[in-house]
Amino acid sequence: MNKRVVLVGAGHAHLHLLKNVASLIRLRSDVTIVAPDDFWYSGMATAMLAGLVSPDEVRVEIASLVAGTGAVFCRASMIGLDKDAREVVLDNGQRLAFDLLSLNLGSRPPPLPAQGQVVYSVKPVRSLVELRRRIEQAWQSPGSDVLRVAIVGGGVTGVEVAANLRALADLHRQRMQISIYNRSEPLKQLPHGAAAALLRHVRRSGIEVRWPVTVTMAGEGGVHFDDGTSDDCDVVISATGLVPPDLTRRLGLPTSGDGALVVDEYLRSAGDALIFAAGDCVAFDGFSLPRVGVYAVRQAPVLLANLCATLCDTPLTEFAPQRRFLSIIGLGHTSALMQRGPLWFKGPPALWLKRWIDHRFVEGYRT
Repeated sequence: MNKRVVLVGAGHAHLHLLKNVASLIRLRSDVTIVAPDDFWYSGMATAMLAGLVSPDEVRVEIASLVAGTGAVFCRASMIGLDKDAREVVLDNGQRLAFDLLSLNLGSRPPPLPAQGQVVYSVKPVRSLVELRRRIEQAWQSPGSDVLRVAIVGGGVTGVEVAANLRALADLHRQRMQISIYNRSEPLKQLPHGAAAALLRHVRRSGIEVRWPVTVTMAGEGGVHFDDGTSDDCDVVISATGLVPPDLTRRLGLPTSGDGALVVDEYLRSAGDALIFAAGDCVAFDGFSLPRVGVYAVRQAPVLLANLCATLCDTPLTEFAPQRRFLSIIGLGHTSALMQRGPLWFKGPPALWLKRWIDHRFVEGYRT
């Protein structure tokens, strides 16, 4: 009898598995991929927001990727896990039996309390697609007012979103008032010189950066602060860091303090040797990795190898995370900042490199 392999989530780690799903099927397994949506490449999300690329250019259709392989794509969301019955519980009422399970559940910003205001999050990427659509529709109205945008969170993502919204406004020759709010000094995770260069860039673009300030709620017509004051705005974007989805705490598997699934060096759950997990939703016993796509991409071939090894009852492969990685922060249509460890560079060549890397990655899953 074939083994039942269920892959939940269509993030960076599982994308590699789906492209190479024949490796699992050849080992006499029936593979089902469960995801509510296609893969949206977060590395190009801000370029899409700036109007550099279309939404379709940052999306990989899962059904097309697995067409003709024998794998089954189930468009649904996981809402629970019955470990005793060895079943994944879905929001469409289905229960999928499994012998081997892999979880790639992603992450998103913690929810920002809101009343009468739609809050757009930096993840999932579809939220930014909807944001761009809303902004461009608003600009189609004759005599539209200046659009006021509040970005909650002054880390790398918040600053990158702000710079690319300014680029979108410039592309359409529209006016936009952008404010970034942060609890403490922005961009503390970057080398001092790189952080200063980014802040100079956004301020020269007319973007306001305010700190220390704590946003407690997005209300109708504005954002509210812990000192009782508020600022008016039309659009609120949450970029307050990333945490695993609430689902991870409901699975009956070991989790870390922020809800990440605890895995060992083989990407196996600390609570079940037949359940694997990868990407932003995991933490290793004793430490967590930054929630950036590069680690999920590097985990992907190890995850595939270990799923195959488990099916064959052969030794597993350890995942060894790299200490440093290249990060490129897109700043609109003309510039980017790239950084690796203490080294950084800002200018058009960084943007050219980012475009080449991003397009090469996405096109690799379309051919």
